[in-house]
Amino acid sequence: MEVEVRYYAILRELAGKRFEKVALPEGSSVRDVIDLLVKRYGEGFERYIYDNEKRLRSYLSYMLNGININSLKGFETPLRDGDILSLLPPIGGG
Repeated sequence: MEVEVRYYAILRELAGKRFEKVALPEGSSVRDVIDLLVKRYGEGFERYIYDNEKRLRSYLSYMLNGININSLKGFETPLRDGDILSLLPPIGGG
């Protein structure tokens, strides 16, 4: 199956692109695609995605087809062919 991943802000810089299509085996989850991206983009990407205990950072927003994965099954949310996963860093303002 194929999933489109969209990157925003610093994640766009770390990946070096705005979006990409990622091929995954059927039955893959959000966690699976994130693990694949960490392997693909290396240490800088990994430090931004994971904390020191190798837990996915909760302050990042992960949107699957426009829905926050926290409203679904979190990082274990299953993916389907054609899904769009958006990775959004926190937005600050004042």
